[in-house]
Amino acid sequence: MWVLLGAGIAAIVVVVGLVWVRPILFDTDTNQSARSSTQLSTTPSTTTSSSAATSAAPRTTTSAPTSGTAVPANATRCGPVFSNNELPNSATGSNATSCEFAEEVRYQYVSQGKRNTTVSISAVSPVTNTRYSMSCTGKKVVTCTGGNNAIVYLY
Repeated sequence: MWVLLGAGIAAIVVVVGLVWVRPILFDTDTNQSARSSTQLSTTPSTTTSSSAATSAAPRTTTSAPTSGTAVPANATRCGPVFSNNELPNSATGSNATSCEFAEEVRYQYVSQGKRNTTVSISAVSPVTNTRYSMSCTGKKVVTCTGGNNAIVYLY
């Protein structure tokens, strides 16, 4: 009986371990190359205002970049809450966007398979507990817009 219990616990540990390290083992891009390819924009951007429907606190506002290759310098960088080598970081680009929501958008985007085209995703804001539709496009920097004037950069 103790042998079966030990084997069951070992199996659970293996499954949890694989789920945890899967992105590290199976992502083809390296974290270093994704970070080194991102360039910061030094040009001023247009500001927008909106209600803070998906925000926990005020944020710096920006407009979406047109080139898709640079994160605006005044975008608010967010700390990652999960590992992904392809797009390891997110940033907010409007007052209507929280970092918690930006990370949820990043998770939903990298979880689907389409790249280098416009993709529609649905993400629930951890701040408002509301589901929002977002339209994402770009290559080196993916810009997602939607919800209540939310802007999210994935890079």
